[in-house]
Amino acid sequence: MGSGTGLWLRGDGTGRFVPVPMEQSGVRVHGEQRGCATSDFDQDGRADLVITQNGYETRLFRNLGSKPGLRVRLTGSPGNSTGVGSVLRLVYPDRRGPAREIHAGAGYWSQDSAVQVLGKAGTPSGLWVRWPGGRAMEYALPADAREVRVSPDGRMEAIEPGK
Repeated sequence: MGSGTGLWLRGDGTGRFVPVPMEQSGVRVHGEQRGCATSDFDQDGRADLVITQNGYETRLFRNLGSKPGLRVRLTGSPGNSTGVGSVLRLVYPDRRGPAREIHAGAGYWSQDSAVQVLGKAGTPSGLWVRWPGGRAMEYALPADAREVRVSPDGRMEAIEPGK
């Protein structure tokens, strides 16, 4: 029994999702998909997708079409070094961008990267983080940063991707 060819859903900004045709998404996975996770595998500022299948090899789909976003690496507290449970949002002059949560476990035997890629809709001025425990902080973004390292003590530094 096959489980289809994979389905990519895109948020429409209103809380609803619309299907993206295979020809547009580039995702075509025949058979029984078991798990998937996102990570910027090639450190180019675009979230890539890995899919595992029951009885088949793992597939990696490199994102070549989107604009690069901001890579965010949290330095959490002892015992939670990647900041699991934190929520991230880019800050713009008139709004905040979509929320992204750092979580441990994303599905069947899979887990998204702790380094998040936040898509940019314009030029963000800052990064808002709600740390585990509820403390919210806003950080000013360094100009032209491709990746930042952020800590709950108020420090943010621009770093080279993957360092």
